[in-house]
Amino acid sequence: MTDDVTPHRVAVLGLGNMGSVLADRLLAQGIDVTIWNRSPGKAEAYAGSPAQIAGSLTAAVENADFVLVCLLDHAATMAQVANDTVAPALAGKILVQLSSMTPASSRELGAWADGHGVAYLEGQIQDYPDTVRQGKATIICAGPDPVFGACRGVLDALAGHVVHASETLGSASTLANAQLAFSFMAYAGMLHGLAMCQKAGVSADVFREVMVRDYLEHGPFADDLDAMARTAQARAFDDSVGATLPVWLASLQEVLTENSKESLVSEPLQAVARLMTRAIEAGHDTHDFAAVIDAINPRS
Repeated sequence: MTDDVTPHRVAVLGLGNMGSVLADRLLAQGIDVTIWNRSPGKAEAYAGSPAQIAGSLTAAVENADFVLVCLLDHAATMAQVANDTVAPALAGKILVQLSSMTPASSRELGAWADGHGVAYLEGQIQDYPDTVRQGKATIICAGPDPVFGACRGVLDALAGHVVHASETLGSASTLANAQLAFSFMAYAGMLHGLAMCQKAGVSADVFREVMVRDYLEHGPFADDLDAMARTAQARAFDDSVGATLPVWLASLQEVLTENSKESLVSEPLQAVARLMTRAIEAGHDTHDFAAVIDAINPRS
């Protein structure tokens, strides 16, 4: 397999919200697409389109060089794809897993593929189906360089930004989960701030337009996060201390006090306060917020 392989035959396994968009993107760019779905009704929606509708998963695989899997989860993939019935049809082809999975799950599927002569690439889609449809999605991949190179044409047809994390299977899943860890905290933080405004009678529109959009789009938030990540990565906690952890913690305690008076649920913020306290107790009282990394991931 080389970087100049043309994605001329692609099978899409699974036609849920994401899988159908993947098929649509490929078809819109004139790529030869075969589709399969466990429930035939979803595939029937493509009658009259350029897509070839396979009567079985094996038939779909046999008609393709690249096989994109977008089933419910890893368990569904192992049950439907990684079996002795499908293995002979997959041999010598490229299997791209785009379903939700853990790093361990990806390595399990990779080991199965390797044992059956199947090239394997782990992929994680970072966006909603609508973003994929617009060609603006990001796909993070992990797997051997030659396999990624061979898949590049397919991936570029699907996404606006394609990242090859490394050759180590599981790294794309870890990156996707790391983004989710950040996103969940950010989403919860935004909703918590909105709830505080609602309780206090402060305009939610002002919070949304000024404190959310303006701060994120025009303020220093992205630069602050990048600088904090660099500091935490290097454990260079003595560099550029803007505010010490005790100062940060005092500010957070004020927020928690207001939350308590307004009877707002504040467990997420209390958890952050506990992490900050642990970092201070570990000797980071003169360091900035980046030192909280030592409370999350203590150095041995």
